[in-house]
Amino acid sequence: MSFMKDSELHQTQQQWWLRAGLAAASGIILGFSFPPSSFYSLAYVAFIPLFFLFARIESFYQIARYSYVFLFIFHLITVYWTGGFVVGKDIWMMTAGAAVIVIHPILFLPIILLAFYVKKKLGLVQGLMAFALFWTSFEYLHSLGEYSFPWLTLGNSQAYDLNRIQIVEYTSVYGLTLLIFVFNIIAFLLIANQTSGKWKLQSKQVLSLLSVLVILYFGSALYGKHVIKTESADSKKGISVGIIQPNFDPWEKWGGRYDDKWESYFSQLDYYFNETKQLSRFKPDIIFWPETAIPFHILLPRYSHYLSELLSLADSLKLPIFIGLPTSEYFDSLHAPATAERIRASSFYVESYNSAVLIQPNRIIGQIHKKTILVPFAERIPYAETFRFLIEPLKWNVGISSWGKGEDTVVYSLSLKDNRQTKFSGMICYESVYPNYVREFVKRGAEFLVIITNDSWWGNTSGAYQHASFASLRAVETHRWVVQCANGGISMVVDPTGKRHLTTNLFTRTKFISDIALSSDMTFYVKYGDVLAQICLVASLLMLLAAIMKK
Repeated sequence: MSFMKDSELHQTQQQWWLRAGLAAASGIILGFSFPPSSFYSLAYVAFIPLFFLFARIESFYQIARYSYVFLFIFHLITVYWTGGFVVGKDIWMMTAGAAVIVIHPILFLPIILLAFYVKKKLGLVQGLMAFALFWTSFEYLHSLGEYSFPWLTLGNSQAYDLNRIQIVEYTSVYGLTLLIFVFNIIAFLLIANQTSGKWKLQSKQVLSLLSVLVILYFGSALYGKHVIKTESADSKKGISVGIIQPNFDPWEKWGGRYDDKWESYFSQLDYYFNETKQLSRFKPDIIFWPETAIPFHILLPRYSHYLSELLSLADSLKLPIFIGLPTSEYFDSLHAPATAERIRASSFYVESYNSAVLIQPNRIIGQIHKKTILVPFAERIPYAETFRFLIEPLKWNVGISSWGKGEDTVVYSLSLKDNRQTKFSGMICYESVYPNYVREFVKRGAEFLVIITNDSWWGNTSGAYQHASFASLRAVETHRWVVQCANGGISMVVDPTGKRHLTTNLFTRTKFISDIALSSDMTFYVKYGDVLAQICLVASLLMLLAAIMKK
């Protein structure tokens, strides 16, 4: 039996700490490139320390281990808030949030290991190319299905960089991801070859790659500056919108602090009525209430009195109101969805939806938009039809758990005071994180977009700021004004260049009026979708096939 000498052990420990330090450095740098940090350009160098490990390590186990360190720290910095550890402290939310931080990084490991396999078979440069292609492809695939979670798409880190995000009208957010990777790879090759002495500082290779970096970084910024200047000069006739931000405690809005929860419900309704009447003096074309502004099923016959009051409000003010609310649908036992609840001892079931509806004058109730993309586990068990046994144990009883899943993208027709007509679509909270989903609204004719949300669950942490920043990307991708109305903030309007206007603070009770423009333009992305991401997916498969076939 052989034993490691003390000097060898010390050297091994030093090597471990050095490698762990490089992995941690990449995680920290990448984490602090995401909102609310204003250091978004850190993403352009975040992968360089990790690439040094990628180049030097030869073991699959070691690259997996150090990659997990990188991914864990990246998650810890960016999505620490999902557990609600600093506010609410709900045991289910904390458990789910911890799972996101600890388990979700594992989903990224296969793509890094596949890129590492390509490196070993085809060489370092090809391995780095595979890293970029596989990661971008994974982001695209990870936006599909009920287990999707595209919150950490690398391109999202650049939401504050208005100049460089203008390319997303062609590439979507995945174009930013690819740009970040190309810059990181070239910068790494420059540093690695120059510091090792393979390339001299004034060599042709160094000068050529430096020129490429300058073009990538400053060229994209100059292009964006030109687009923003052109857009600012292009004035279009628009409409006036009103936004109400009530700042009701999300934990208590369902009646938690009241002996009689209906006291809470109806006092909230009265507040919206009064605020809507005050905003109506400024003659807006429409007023928005946030997600689940009405926390009870007002469309059911038993609440017809309150529905009648709501319809009378819109009628008397001659003012359309877009409202977030829960809705219900009833089924017999043969057709009930997995998440439907049985009504007492009867053979009938009820399914509840997180919804939005447009109330118009003349007592018109528009089509109901039922939230289609639900937060995994928090709002719905993914693929609940298959995993029925998990529904009850994993139900989060804060008045919002186990929602039904909507199946359509609704486009509303809005009649304006000057006899014009316009169309818009409303998204509910998490739906706005999905570029292709938002794109479908615009393809169907929406001339502006609305996000109603409730981002107060996690206190004054990064979540609300990140969600608000993503609206800038959706605005540029679709070339549409975006109106965001939030319960406790952040509410705002965003123009087609991604610039935010009249942004409110978190946890403030406020309301405001804003003018927005209408647009019927179709960007390249709206017309053709995620072509770039799909090309990356095909290229990834071809590169992997080439590695497999090489002896």
